[in-house]
Amino acid sequence: MSVTEKKSYCRICGSGCGIVVTVDDEQVIKVRADEDHPVSKGYTCPKGRALGFDHHRAERLEVPMIRENGMLRVSSWDHVLDDLAAKLTGIIAESGPRGVGTFIGGGGYLDASGFSSLLAFLRTIGTPSAYSDMTIDSVAKALAAELVTGITGLEPRADLRNTKMVIFVGTNPMISHTRTINMHAPSAAMRDMRAHGAELWTLDPRQSETAVRSDGHIQARPGMDYAVMGHAIRELLIEGADRDYIARHTQDVEKLSEAVERFTLEYTSAIAGVEPELLKQFVAAIRKAGRLSVEAGTGVTMQRAGNVTQWLCLALMAVTGSLDREGGSWINPGRMNRKDRQDFPAAPPEGWNRPGPESRPELRGTAGEYPCAAIPDEIAAKNLRALVVWGGNLEVCLPETGKMYAALQGLEVMAVFDIRHNRTTEIATHVLPCKDQLERADMTYVTDTSFPLLVSQYTPAVLEPIGQRKAFWWIVGQLGRRMGLDFFPGFDLDQGTDDRFLEYLLTSSETDFAELKQKRLMTDPPVFGWVQKFVDEKVGGWRLAPAPLAGQLRDLVARESAEEPGSLILIPRRQKYHENSRLTDLRDPPQVFMNAQDAAAAGLAEGAMVRVSSASGELRRPLKFDQTLRPGCINVPHGWSDGMNVNRLTSTTRDVDALTGMLLYSGLEVEVEAA
Repeated sequence: MSVTEKKSYCRICGSGCGIVVTVDDEQVIKVRADEDHPVSKGYTCPKGRALGFDHHRAERLEVPMIRENGMLRVSSWDHVLDDLAAKLTGIIAESGPRGVGTFIGGGGYLDASGFSSLLAFLRTIGTPSAYSDMTIDSVAKALAAELVTGITGLEPRADLRNTKMVIFVGTNPMISHTRTINMHAPSAAMRDMRAHGAELWTLDPRQSETAVRSDGHIQARPGMDYAVMGHAIRELLIEGADRDYIARHTQDVEKLSEAVERFTLEYTSAIAGVEPELLKQFVAAIRKAGRLSVEAGTGVTMQRAGNVTQWLCLALMAVTGSLDREGGSWINPGRMNRKDRQDFPAAPPEGWNRPGPESRPELRGTAGEYPCAAIPDEIAAKNLRALVVWGGNLEVCLPETGKMYAALQGLEVMAVFDIRHNRTTEIATHVLPCKDQLERADMTYVTDTSFPLLVSQYTPAVLEPIGQRKAFWWIVGQLGRRMGLDFFPGFDLDQGTDDRFLEYLLTSSETDFAELKQKRLMTDPPVFGWVQKFVDEKVGGWRLAPAPLAGQLRDLVARESAEEPGSLILIPRRQKYHENSRLTDLRDPPQVFMNAQDAAAAGLAEGAMVRVSSASGELRRPLKFDQTLRPGCINVPHGWSDGMNVNRLTSTTRDVDALTGMLLYSGLEVEVEAA
């Protein structure tokens, strides 16, 4: 018995917590937190500790597969790659590059080799048909930043060491640590912030794990967070705003004031369902704090008012003089990519307005991508004939499941990079088994912008690959060779290793790979002011009232008092042991969560099988009472397959956002009845 302990870092999410993997002859015995890790400091969540189970699960992919005569069968790498290359080349010759599309999910983003291979594939092929999970859960962040700052996708995060107030809006970092704030050991981080006098407030229709640890909790009606933020801005512009900062670093403060004028105390209390006294306390806490940070999550970005709410979060930080300033928020430029040292143009006031694909031109593109809602129509129009999937389970994550799943089966080619069998690989034409995170050398190439300070992190492989699994770079490089394309100019594919490829990626970076490999983790303190300088020089100050977003805010008036008495509103929920479709754990079973008061009114018993239906579809799950939910809303967590998939309730044509093509995943009116 040769038991060894090997250090690595977790890539379940972007937090990159340090882990220690106990291995016995290629068998993972245990995964625990690395107490010596200078960033996560001995913390990891249950999902990270489950990596051993995930690595050894029965449905793992070990060999390449190809669909022939309607059947998916085991094959060789040469045969699968030869066939895939010939088919992609033929489609490009007949339909042009747009006939070949890509989709990247979390399994690709959190792999340096995977994400960089996607960029190389898109750049070399020249296809506009790029899709990702951004237009499933977070595109509002990209758009609001683009319109307010001129830079797409910037995400301010709290200056944890100095801030006097953090407001969590539609996010639950106690359970889900990634996206913006990335609080490793969230309970300890909250205690540390309080130790230097910070107040923590949460806006959430549910009394979440974060809300119960906050100093204040505003349990507004689902989708009405923007009204609460608008009210705070209105009151601060009357008294408490940083007038000097506004004068020197912003534009259109009068238009912002006009946009939020309707959110008086009485009006906001009525439409948001929040007691006036609580709203007064919220504004008083902001005035007392001075500078603050607002952390918004998918509870905001997946709903109808996502763009507007994200904008008002940025505006609140701007009028308090908190954006990109110590004691408020900062924007991580990435320690490897150092955006703060790059020169790039600012987006115009109306944003980089990219038209949608030919079959759905009304679906605006964002950050060089088309919205996922367009996929079935593009397939039906024969504009999209092949889809190469980088680490995403499309059956679970894409909208309007029935329509989408049927459309995917109409593709001539669907090549899937993945580590396990799922409902997407079941209908794939080519299955390309990839190394999982314990089998590959890796670095925080994409996620280094997610940390609470500047971080570059490296890990060697912990285990040898199971079966015939290969790295993304090897698969894409070999595919390009067969297509007569060089996806990685200057890289010797024949002599390539994971480490050599990572070194290749850092060719133009200030980070030295040899030093990073030797040290494993390199850190620098947060940097402040680089975005402010960019905005001052190239934009003329933070755009406090972008016309497209101000227009959407005006359009929301009609809906503000339109809630039908007794109607139920669907909102998302993060689970402790379950991570989208990438890590399923029956300690978090697929249930419908509902307040007992609403269940009693509907005559439903806990544990009963219920049918949840919307205007677009239905699903069935057991009912679980949850008194943390505000009456009138229900939780149906994402990431479960087949008849339990919450995306059965969504539509690719109904309630699609005009600015982003993002469809409604949260804030849906639903009915719940006994199944």
